[in-house]
Amino acid sequence: MSFSVNLKEFKNLLQKVYPVVPTRTPYSALYNLKFSAADGRLSVFATDMDTSVTASIAIDSNEETNFVVNAKKIYDWTAISAGDDNQSVLIDVKDSNIILTRGKSKSDFALVDVNDFPPFPEIDKNKQYEFPAEKLKYVSTKVGNFAATKTDGRSRGALEGILFDCSGENLISVATDANKLSIVKFIDSFGFDGDVSVIIPPKPLNEVAKIVESFGYESVKFAFKEESVSFFSDDFELITKLVEGPYPDYKKVIPVEYKNSFEVNRLEIISALKITASVADKSNNLTKFFLEKDELRLHSQDIATNSISDEYLAIEYSGDNFVIGFNSLFLIEILNSLDTEKVKFEFTNNTTGALIRPIYADSSENKDILFLLMPLRITD
Repeated sequence: MSFSVNLKEFKNLLQKVYPVVPTRTPYSALYNLKFSAADGRLSVFATDMDTSVTASIAIDSNEETNFVVNAKKIYDWTAISAGDDNQSVLIDVKDSNIILTRGKSKSDFALVDVNDFPPFPEIDKNKQYEFPAEKLKYVSTKVGNFAATKTDGRSRGALEGILFDCSGENLISVATDANKLSIVKFIDSFGFDGDVSVIIPPKPLNEVAKIVESFGYESVKFAFKEESVSFFSDDFELITKLVEGPYPDYKKVIPVEYKNSFEVNRLEIISALKITASVADKSNNLTKFFLEKDELRLHSQDIATNSISDEYLAIEYSGDNFVIGFNSLFLIEILNSLDTEKVKFEFTNNTTGALIRPIYADSSENKDILFLLMPLRITD
């Protein structure tokens, strides 16, 4: 069987699935891609056994065939092929090899036994929901980056995932590494059938967000089953296993009320924190916040090198004098995740979590984002 594809479309096809191909695995079949041609479309599959992805494009043949080829070889061929992206590539599928012809250039790739490649999983899509591209990217970047990672090779369990707490029209997404916590709530944006709570691994969610952004999708649909979630459109689908729960009750660490709060310019406090972080003891990166009327002093020191740094910022604060300490690098990470001109800090005391919120110029925002950062113990 032979058929032609547009070179640019072929490149885009492989770019959607190749990131799922594992770099290390005991199952050699997973280093390959499976191609299927039928009904005038060419589909390609990749999997690492936890996450599976497929994408498809139109071709000029209605014949049917299946073949498996080394993923890196064919991906590299498309990535570095010179010439006009709009030129045609002839793919000739033989019994034991495929030949790719582009103009006068030809490349020959050996095929792998198609029976060695695992089947693509299926998921019931009777209950499906739409995820706008902007909201998907927001969750991926504002929440996903704060999920825990393995420590010394040991699993952190449910903390390695993003909690999707779905109820009615609202979606709350949560991630934490036990030091930092991020919560994004979308209001009146979805139409969930009942209450659903699932834990999604950040990496495949990030891959979906990249595909949606890179290829201009306005939205993507998603559906759940007991152990998996599917993100899909007309020409691609990614299915990934859910992280096993239960997820910790994040609501317990969020203060019901606070006694002290202040507002500050976000870029100004980031700049000040970078200075104090450069001086701080690297064992904990402690920066102390000294709050006085309309003024914030950021203080760090390193006894080993006899170094001290003090930075002063004008803030809107009228409460009692107050001292609290934070890991300055953690706080910079949180503040860099926001994009508003001003942010608001809220405290109950200097031993419980502090809340950091963006201050929106437009009060009609249909989302709410909240970060919580646990303070460091202050000994003097």
